[in-house]
Amino acid sequence: MGRSSRSSLRRRRRSVARRLEQIGKALRIDLTEPTGLTRARLALTAWRLLDA
Repeated sequence: MGRSSRSSLRRRRRSVARRLEQIGKALRIDLTEPTGLTRARLALTAWRLLDA
């Protein structure tokens, strides 16, 4: 993997981490904790079921 590819992946990883942090703050859920991940997963599942 070239230097530019590694750099691009690093930027994307930071971008995804930043977005997840913003989502967690908006939802008041700590996405780094198992409980927060479970709450987020349940909320997403409910949203999908209600949208169907």
